Amino acid sequence: MGTELERTWNQAARRYEDYGPPLRPSPQDIQLLRSSVDAWRRRTRTGSARVFLCGVTPDIVRMDWPLPVEILGMDQAEEMVRHVWPGDGPDRRAVVGDWLHSGLPDSSQDIVVGDGGFAFLDYPNTVRALMAELRRVLAPGGLFLYRHYAPGEQPERVEAVLSDAAAGRIGSFHAFKWRLAMAMQPDSRTGVRQNDIWTAWCQSGIDPNRLPQPGWSEQAVRTIELYREKQARLYFPTVPEFTSLLEEHYTDVEIQFPSYELGERCPHLSARPRA
Repeated sequence: MGTELERTWNQAARRYEDYGPPLRPSPQDIQLLRSSVDAWRRRTRTGSARVFLCGVTPDIVRMDWPLPVEILGMDQAEEMVRHVWPGDGPDRRAVVGDWLHSGLPDSSQDIVVGDGGFAFLDYPNTVRALMAELRRVLAPGGLFLYRHYAPGEQPERVEAVLSDAAAGRIGSFHAFKWRLAMAMQPDSRTGVRQNDIWTAWCQSGIDPNRLPQPGWSEQAVRTIELYREKQARLYFPTVPEFTSLLEEHYTDVEIQFPSYELGERCPHLSARPRA
């Protein structure tokens, strides 16, 4: 993660409570995650698990895990660890580190979990390297879990997204922000520059105060300010693109889609490491 992305996440850490689904996992996401872990527990007859969490998402940390776990959360942004992590305890701790160079021993984790954070890594090279690193630390028979952000099957036009927003047809500002970003991305390898998303919003002429949408609170709308003057990019590979890359190191890939707004673009992927 480059310095600019670190700065973005350090800023986001202080405003974490202003974010909501789909940028944060919803209760349905947590239920899908728990169900996947429980199915794995029953299939493998595992009594406890070591969990490597890519990030410090408190909703996942505090989940009602279906078995005893020891969680290691890792984030390169120090402020995320300081302000967002729910605190160390006997069964959990967080460290500042790089997912690509985790320093963990081979086969040392039973479960690896990520929630959307791979969108900040360039596709396909860095994401491919991360998939290999996570496979390295995952024990045989372990479980890979990730909530992905993917564009729709048919690319959206920016004008259509802005039209829906101006008409009050997008309930969540966070869903709008992701739809706009995905519509602006020419392809998965190019991604979209954060400052371009900010500029498109500023030029849209949309007044959020005149929209009949409770999900467009002042706090939510202001989260887009973090993209201002940022040259770092977001990458949204399609489900087939991401799955194809995932299958280089994993097998038995399963996909579930939540039913909330934009859930069709937030698939949950589970897989097992290849032998």
